[in-house]
Amino acid sequence: MGSFSKILPYSCYELGHCWKHSCSSASFEICIIGFIESLKIYGVVYLLTGLVNARKISMKYGKKLLKNYLTSVCFLTVNAFGYIGSYCVVRHILQHFNFFTVSFVPGFIGSLMAILVERPARRTLLAIYVTNVASECLWNSAVGNGYVSSIPRGEILVFAAAMAYLGYSFRSQTPISRLINSIMQLFLGKEESGLMVSQRQAAAHQECIPHQPLLWHQKLLAVITGKHCLCPHRGSCVLHFIWTGLQGFAQGFLLQLSLRMVTSIPRVVRAPRKLLPLLINKTNMEAGLFLGCFTSLFKGTCCGGRWWHGKDQPGHGTVAGALAALSMYFYSAPSLALYMMWKVVESMYETGCNAGYLPRIPGSVELLYAISTGYLFHIAVMEQHYMKPSYWRFLRRLTWDRLSGYNRHLLAPYGLDSGKNYQGCWPNYDLKHISETVKWLQPAL
Repeated sequence: MGSFSKILPYSCYELGHCWKHSCSSASFEICIIGFIESLKIYGVVYLLTGLVNARKISMKYGKKLLKNYLTSVCFLTVNAFGYIGSYCVVRHILQHFNFFTVSFVPGFIGSLMAILVERPARRTLLAIYVTNVASECLWNSAVGNGYVSSIPRGEILVFAAAMAYLGYSFRSQTPISRLINSIMQLFLGKEESGLMVSQRQAAAHQECIPHQPLLWHQKLLAVITGKHCLCPHRGSCVLHFIWTGLQGFAQGFLLQLSLRMVTSIPRVVRAPRKLLPLLINKTNMEAGLFLGCFTSLFKGTCCGGRWWHGKDQPGHGTVAGALAALSMYFYSAPSLALYMMWKVVESMYETGCNAGYLPRIPGSVELLYAISTGYLFHIAVMEQHYMKPSYWRFLRRLTWDRLSGYNRHLLAPYGLDSGKNYQGCWPNYDLKHISETVKWLQPAL
């Protein structure tokens, strides 16, 4: 930790905006670039939103959608401009850089300004998303620096813990998250949701009283050949288990294929021969196996719980969720596992606040977003090799790759190998605006 206390005497031109020596010009340039890219990024997002809600199209809805679109564009523009602007202001105030001001503090300030521009309805979603990405980057950094040991396929454990909680919530009458509940209903169907469970339990109460207790092997035979009176499906439980798996496989395969097709349309148009590799890609099969096993294990476990206990109860969802999460063995998705984990944390905190057990911290969502995004800017500069590739591509796009021009070689005193991916790269400085120290360092690379 001793190296983290070192002070860097470089200017913001020498270290940060190396493409232009003027702070105001560099900030204005990033503002324009950020605005242009924000128009493109959110243009696609809100266009899809409008298409999904096509039935609601009206003049009033169109004005609302346009207002929300421009608000989100301003939010992302302020985030980009606020980072580089704060970077220069902090440097001019302190007259030096330290471990935190090289990127985290400007990122925090810019992100805090930006999230206050965005609509309150979107702030929680954005905070959860960036916290998800930041936690993944933090773990990569901790493993890479030897602070913790890597856990092979650890995302499965995280996903299982989260799904055990969410599975119980899904089968209870008061789900903790409307968003997660809607997604689970989309793939698992409404018949396993808490409301349907309670309705079936009340309707079939008299019919499900057994005349005599069944032995375990009799129960097993009944499961194979028939279905429990509380089961919502047709046919035997085993056939339902198999059919659900096949249906889930098809959904997962087509969903993954659709995502790959959308991102590969330009390449396919230029070279149609690339269409076949997209169709038979291994990832499509893995996604199909993941979703197929997830849905069949969840529903199959619920069927088993009804046979075993003779009734339907939310607790079956806990076991079903944990077992279904094992399907991630076929499709590694750390981001999905972490997202579910943070949704559980958010829901538990909200439940605790509503019950009076936990204090409700004013501005906690905004602070969470600012801290997480500040850390993402920090690791993008200090340890870019540990950053999530998709988010790094997003930052490069948002700044037209200006963030890659950061002179990471000058961060060597902190001992984090910041220039690992930039060996042999050195900014094309205007020699009239750099110090003798930086001039002396250049030939050494």
